[in-house]
Amino acid sequence: MREAARPPSLRRGLFVWLIAPVGTLALVSVMAAWVTAYRFANQVYDRSISDTAVALSQLVRIENDFVVVDLPLQAQMMLDSDQRDRIYYKVATTDGVFVAGHRGLPAAPRSIVPGADPFCFDGALQGEPVRTAVFAPGGGRYYVEIAETVNKRDTLALEIIASMLLPLIALVALGAIGVWLGVARGLRPLTALAGDISRRSAEDLRPVDEAPAPLEARPLTRALNGLLERLNQALATQRRFVADAAHQLRTPLTGLKTQAELALRSDDPATVRASLRKIVTGTDRTSHLVNQLLALARAEPEGQMRMRRHAIDLTRLMRDVTADWIPRALGRGIDLGFEGGGTLSISGDPTLLRELAGNLIDNAIAHSPPGAEVTVAVRRHGSDVELSVTDNGPGVPGAERERVFERFHRVLGSTVEGSGLGLAIVRQIAHGHGGSACLEPGPGEVGTRVTVAFPLAPATPPPA
Repeated sequence: MREAARPPSLRRGLFVWLIAPVGTLALVSVMAAWVTAYRFANQVYDRSISDTAVALSQLVRIENDFVVVDLPLQAQMMLDSDQRDRIYYKVATTDGVFVAGHRGLPAAPRSIVPGADPFCFDGALQGEPVRTAVFAPGGGRYYVEIAETVNKRDTLALEIIASMLLPLIALVALGAIGVWLGVARGLRPLTALAGDISRRSAEDLRPVDEAPAPLEARPLTRALNGLLERLNQALATQRRFVADAAHQLRTPLTGLKTQAELALRSDDPATVRASLRKIVTGTDRTSHLVNQLLALARAEPEGQMRMRRHAIDLTRLMRDVTADWIPRALGRGIDLGFEGGGTLSISGDPTLLRELAGNLIDNAIAHSPPGAEVTVAVRRHGSDVELSVTDNGPGVPGAERERVFERFHRVLGSTVEGSGLGLAIVRQIAHGHGGSACLEPGPGEVGTRVTVAFPLAPATPPPA
């Protein structure tokens, strides 16, 4: 079984990013200090071997055109007196003839200038690193090399590095501790925020207090508050839907149960058939109410946010919807017509727009007497596309024209059965598409006209 991936640690990540530059700087400082310390050690001990080379050159003389080295025992003992390093010497003529000393000393990397100051260079003797000084007296007949192993130099350089490195290590350690504690202190408000949220109940969706949060955490708290607000609205919508459904379904279900019990208790076939007809009618009404409730739930802002919208030719869509309702209108003896032409596009969801138009047409047909006219029209008005449904029925009193858009509101005195949700669904869908819905009298103050205005899509050409 594979182990779950370890989640990233914000504290560890910040610590690494903050301490990594400090560690890199410390490493570079150590390397620079090592180069400086070794250069200083060379400067100290190069003078010693250079003086030895000059002193040894004074023991060399020329007899009968030959180079002769007169190295007394005391001078030989002085060369061998160093307890930590070994010293080698070599005397040779400038044309390369060996005179005395050790033949294997490294050759000089550059030309030897007679009478110039001694110069030093690094080399190796029998695989062991040595530091060599070269000096040629003014005569130019010979030169002297003094080579010394580097033990003293390494020891001095390490002592210098140690004296610099210990305070640097202590500084890096203190910096690491400070960074770790500083990061922990900086993350304390987030820890407190997590504790506050974890202690809340499932019903507590109050906004998080942004005051204690640091400036960098404000976007997080604002995003969290936005999420809590949307969640609160979604739960409120759900609770409202459940309450509305329970309230509206209670009465028809009670009626269905009463008719069923009446049919069970009766032995009269006519009474049973009458009860069954009422059950069928009640079932149709209940089914319509359920469909309206579901449509209302889809029309809620939270439901419309999940819809995928695209450009829709509202003229063509409304012509098709009107054609679907013609059989219903003919059945009630109502003249249903459509007015509109050209392409008028809006951005929306076709399913919701069909729901909107269906509610408007159904409402107009239901409230119009036989022989009435219902007209569906789509036209451009400025930067909007207007959809209107006009009837010449009894109309709506002025005091009721705004209230009919409320849920479950019914006009007093109306004999038409309905759920009271149709126009509420219309307004909700219109708002979700960035539009508006209003109700006004029809032409000549006769009947009713419901107008829904939608923003015109940018790509829509002006009508011919």
